[in-house]
Amino acid sequence: MFHHSTYYTLQTETIMAHQSAQYSISDSENQRIATFEEDSSTSGHWLNHALKLFNLDQMASLHIKLLSPKQEVIAHIHRKKGLSSDVSIQTAGSTFDLHFKGSVSQKIIAESAGETLFEVDGKNMASDFEVKTGERQIATIQKRSIPAPTTKEAWLSGDLYHVRGHEWTEEQVILILCTALMIDLTYHHK
Repeated sequence: MFHHSTYYTLQTETIMAHQSAQYSISDSENQRIATFEEDSSTSGHWLNHALKLFNLDQMASLHIKLLSPKQEVIAHIHRKKGLSSDVSIQTAGSTFDLHFKGSVSQKIIAESAGETLFEVDGKNMASDFEVKTGERQIATIQKRSIPAPTTKEAWLSGDLYHVRGHEWTEEQVILILCTALMIDLTYHHK
């Protein structure tokens, strides 16, 4: 589904807080290759609206789909209501878990059937993340502001996540992009 690239960008397309979350994913040629889109079952649920009203976004349930350019579902991301930030990622043939180990430590562990696939360590107030499998770095995730000529454009444009790495399997690409999305929703969501 994903062609081999060593660089992706992830950018929010949602402007208003009450809208369903939507993010575009582009490759190194700035071609849109996929989209993250929040399912209406969670964005329109009354309890989730109430939690967001009281600034308790992290307690709301979440269901986001990773869609191809032809709107085919590549993966589902689920988070249950409650205090946990952990999410489950389901692809056509596998299920993965992302475990968030505290907001101060900024550590995320990706697992499948109890086996650690990679660890993500954050620094610089959750702006820079290093993705490692064992001792080998396989990717970096960096959050950067988009330069804009006016304050209004800068305010509305949000931030851009740069995902850089080496050769990845399609499974790793999906997991790393899902991790970048969850970094935004966990550490930077307004």
